[in-house]
Amino acid sequence: MSEKQPKKKSITTRKKVRFTGTQKYINQDTGEIVEMNVTEIEERDANFHKVWLGHVIQSLDLIGNKKINILTFIMSNLNKENQFLYTYSMIEAETGISRKTIADTMTALQESDFLKKVKNGHYEVNPDQIFKGGKNSRMDILLRYKNLSSLSSQEQEDDN
Repeated sequence: MSEKQPKKKSITTRKKVRFTGTQKYINQDTGEIVEMNVTEIEERDANFHKVWLGHVIQSLDLIGNKKINILTFIMSNLNKENQFLYTYSMIEAETGISRKTIADTMTALQESDFLKKVKNGHYEVNPDQIFKGGKNSRMDILLRYKNLSSLSSQEQEDDN
């Protein structure tokens, strides 16, 4: 019989500890000067891949699938708030892809939690899936996105 292996815990941060040397400090109680070792601890993100989005989009466009082209169009046209502000008509005019394919793709992206529809022509993209910017900005937008999810759930309950 095989024993179950314990599930590995996914690490999202790691610490880098670096010895930077020694410094002299004054003990405030005794006035004594004490030489101490100094270390710096830097917390970093772990288990993330660096992705050069422009190159990935270029590669996906070469594949040629219309749904992939819509996805790359969305990723290329996000604003700094991680919003995609295009109507189906605008996407159709820019990409030349049929409205049915656009509608099917947008529905699939919503079902997979890649994005949420706020209203026609206004979508919030999940910052857990794609985000350009720093950690603090991403966290602010992630909170807004999660709030949008809970509001959407509440509206569905109210409709029932």
